[in-house]
Amino acid sequence: MKRYTRHSVRSNVGRLRRTHACAGREEGQALVEMGIAISVLFLLLLGIISFGIAFSNQVTLTNAANNAAQVVMAGAGVITDPCQSANSAFANAATNLNNPKIYGANPLSFSITAYTSSTASVSSGTQQVVFSDSGGPSCASLAPSLTAGQQVVVSATYGCNLAFFGYNFAPNCKLTAQTSEDVQ
Repeated sequence: MKRYTRHSVRSNVGRLRRTHACAGREEGQALVEMGIAISVLFLLLLGIISFGIAFSNQVTLTNAANNAAQVVMAGAGVITDPCQSANSAFANAATNLNNPKIYGANPLSFSITAYTSSTASVSSGTQQVVFSDSGGPSCASLAPSLTAGQQVVVSATYGCNLAFFGYNFAPNCKLTAQTSEDVQ
C-alpha cells in the first residue's frame, strides 16, 4: 500500500492547478478558429458571386452581339443606318447592362466592320450604346458597304464593375464579344 506524504499531495494539487490554468487559456481557441473559417468562407462566397455576375454579363453581351449581327446582316439595300439598327438590338437585348450608377464609367460600346471583299473592309468605329427611344449613334455611310455574300462583324465591349462593399475586386475587367454573319 502506498503512503501519501504531505509533500506528494501538495505537488499533485499544484499539478492539477497548472493543468486547469492552461485549459482555461484554450477556451477562446474555438472562437478564433470559427472567425477564421467564417472569413475564408465569406471571401469564397464573394468570389463565387463575382464570377456569377461576370459570367451573366458575358452571356448577355454575347447574346446582344449576336442579335445586332443578325439585324445588320439583313442589310444590303434594306438597312439605311446599320449603327442605329445595331444600337436598337443591343438596347433591347442587354437591358441589364444599363445601370448608370454602377456602370456609368464603363459603358457598353460596339463597332461594325463590313467586308466589301475578302480583303477590304469598312468600319464604323466605336459607338456607345444609347438606351433610349431617341435613336442612337449613326453610321449611314456604312450602309452602302454591306455587300451581299460578304461578312459583317459586330464587336462589343463592356467594362464590367464587380464592386462589393465599396471595393472593386476586378477594376480592369473588360468583357468582349464578337459575331460575324454573311450579309444577305
